[in-house]
Amino acid sequence: MSSATKRGNRIVAGSIVFLLALTGVLAYLNAGDLALKKELEMNAEFVLTAGETSQRITMSQILALQPVEFEAIMDTSITDPTPVTFTGVELSNICASCGIQLEPHSLVQVHALDGYASVVTGAEALEPGNVYICIAMNGEVLKPKAQGGFGPYMLVIKNVVFAQRWCKYVEEIVVR
Repeated sequence: MSSATKRGNRIVAGSIVFLLALTGVLAYLNAGDLALKKELEMNAEFVLTAGETSQRITMSQILALQPVEFEAIMDTSITDPTPVTFTGVELSNICASCGIQLEPHSLVQVHALDGYASVVTGAEALEPGNVYICIAMNGEVLKPKAQGGFGPYMLVIKNVVFAQRWCKYVEEIVVR
């Protein structure tokens, strides 16, 4: 084996080791607090943050806001547009019940247990009948990710053409 081949092999091996280490570091940073994520999912809670204030929102708090049924069209890259019946509470009502004032210029970041995030504007959230935090789909309670479901909470934006901005497995909502 020539010295150029040996050097090339060392470069490839070194690059692989570097990429594996980088992948491990990035996975660790992206995972966040895994214990907290698991606790939120198993207790059917999510964190609502505005400014310096954070609070856990429970299923009993959501149920006290009297969820409503509504229909939205689920249109994904792998399915045809399908009407789906959801049960949920408008995001603006959840914020108001927690003393959080949404403004049209507000930005609301919704983070999922799987690392996905979506953003809605205050104007979208304040539009009546548009942005919901859902707890059921087609009459069935949303199961947690560990059980193959979309829940326990799912963000649905009714007045968008495609569902790619919807967010399943909601773990945190941050109002800015």
